[in-house]
Amino acid sequence: MKKWFSFLFLFCSLFVALSCTHQVKKIPRDVASLQQNGMEGIWFLQGSSSTRGPYNGELELRRASDGTYDVVRVITYINYFFDGLRVQEVWTGKAVPNHQAVVFSYDLRQADFIKSLGKTKREPSDFGNTINVIASFSASPAGLSSDFSDKKVSSYREWITTRRDLEPRPLWQNQRTSINAHGPAIPTNIRKTIKDFKKKIEFEQQPLIRKYSSKTEFKNEMATVIVDPTDFEFYRKNKDIIRVINKITDEISITESVVKRNAFSPTLQDKAGSFDGNTKNFHLNEAGLIANAVLSPEGKLLTYSQVKNSALYTGMYVSSQAMRYLVSKNPEALEQLKKSLRGLINLLDITGDPKELAQALSFFNPTRGLPEGWRQGKDKFANFAWLPGGDRSDLNGIVMGFYWASLAIPKTDTALWNEISQKAEALLELNVAQDNRYSVLALAAVLTGNDLYKRQFVDSIKMGDKKGLLNEPFYYRGTADWPGAFARSINQLVALECAKMLNEKKTADLLSQQLVKEWLTYEPAQRQYLALSVYGFALNANLESGLLKANDKELLRNQLDQIVWALREMPYPRPNLDVTIDYSLRPDWTISPIPAKFWEQPDKAALKEGRYYQGLVSYPFYEFRAFDSAFRWDESPFEYKSEHNKEMEQSGVDYLFAYWLARYVGVNNLN
Repeated sequence: MKKWFSFLFLFCSLFVALSCTHQVKKIPRDVASLQQNGMEGIWFLQGSSSTRGPYNGELELRRASDGTYDVVRVITYINYFFDGLRVQEVWTGKAVPNHQAVVFSYDLRQADFIKSLGKTKREPSDFGNTINVIASFSASPAGLSSDFSDKKVSSYREWITTRRDLEPRPLWQNQRTSINAHGPAIPTNIRKTIKDFKKKIEFEQQPLIRKYSSKTEFKNEMATVIVDPTDFEFYRKNKDIIRVINKITDEISITESVVKRNAFSPTLQDKAGSFDGNTKNFHLNEAGLIANAVLSPEGKLLTYSQVKNSALYTGMYVSSQAMRYLVSKNPEALEQLKKSLRGLINLLDITGDPKELAQALSFFNPTRGLPEGWRQGKDKFANFAWLPGGDRSDLNGIVMGFYWASLAIPKTDTALWNEISQKAEALLELNVAQDNRYSVLALAAVLTGNDLYKRQFVDSIKMGDKKGLLNEPFYYRGTADWPGAFARSINQLVALECAKMLNEKKTADLLSQQLVKEWLTYEPAQRQYLALSVYGFALNANLESGLLKANDKELLRNQLDQIVWALREMPYPRPNLDVTIDYSLRPDWTISPIPAKFWEQPDKAALKEGRYYQGLVSYPFYEFRAFDSAFRWDESPFEYKSEHNKEMEQSGVDYLFAYWLARYVGVNNLN
């Protein structure tokens, strides 16, 4: 009976609205506005989709300032599930009456950011064209009902029944925002370098550049970071639902939504626990080094695939487990730390040459032979294969790992302590140790207690400061040497903390100031791990020195809040799919007028391969880098193309490093 009274109320409201309608200014869809507010409220929906079956939902109508109604349609399928999760559609649009019915209008995207998923592909035109869905509700025995189609996948039949009052907040709100990431003005000499580089590779003559040259964003170099907390609260409260927002609902759009759901639904602590377990079981190879996992269709580990910069990521993993142990005293963290620390030590020992560093280790399988370029270890390493060519990045990982391990390993473990001390000293002999020698000297001075290393470390910082060697960071409109910036920051962090341990205050102050400069340089691009480093290790000294000004402190507080969102953006599990992404297909994307890596020697072949192209927009992690990222913090956030093959799973060491660093330095609200 209540259903029929509600229907009667809606129908009478429609009748009054139609009888009082008069001509007003047309809205974009060229329909007249409603004159009465009797239809305002939240109406219960029932219906059925031709592809996904029956559903229940709600239809919210709020009177807008132009006299129309703003509409939020939220429906949840009853019998349709995707990977065991319920599927919900959220459409937003407008409602107006005509002479015979109430007409609802929605604009749905045909494509968002995934170009292909397995054998399913989007057409390029899908990214630029929306579909306008019209649902005209008229009187029927079941209530106001409508038959309509999304013109792509499904047809719908639904009807409106009971009504309830509006809530203070709409059923759904778009909270997506853009952050200005321009940075300071580009110096004249850098402008000339960029101009000369572009001229040599004929950058501005390329079709892709010409396509965007007239856009305002291109002309003004408008770099932007997108932050989107939309539906965070919903997913925390509704862990069994996937929301597809203003899209044609199909396998690709549901998959895009699943990744966001997997980012927001678990707490940060839950994700840390999951990544810790997954890394232990799937991403530490027999040598204790981080590797990609090659999985069966059922998700079983088949083998490991070597990842570039394995030593760097292993060092970051050791660091995360050290911080995890220092914060929680979890014995598993100490066990995992020791296992991977042994892998880092073996990178030094397996080569048999004190000047050479291996870049990777794996178990040697005689039946498969050695991959190209690999060598079999000798004597006690006969069961391992190793890859020559360890570089500065590999050394950075070892230095970082050794430093954090030294904080966590109990002093009673004298054998391991002595070995780390010896290996820290051995790092100085490596050919690759000459480029960032100051952090290696700092580590050796602390772990060996040798005053000679201490003096050399202090002198190297003085000399580096005089020559400007420590003042290298740069950021221009979304363009930077991202791997170099990360490497420099972790070396500075190790050197800074070692200087404190050595009671070298002047040296510590110089390094502290430099760490602040690093953070301020990249702050426009929201590199939150640098904010963590400043907050945890350089804040007090720079407050005392006055280097941090009032507005800088406000920036730091904001970025500490953003690190929480950066961690929330990272999904567990990482999506493991055959997928390609290409943001250049979207009409709201713009290429950068500044070539990536413009400071290197120009190479036209590299241009043809797309290595100098980058975008002006940094998208949320779950919308792009989550699909292919090996380590978020040393990768460009302004890339726009991605490709990932199914069954090749990346580790989550980047999450573990940032999460446990945040815990270690005392960031609040990590939920």
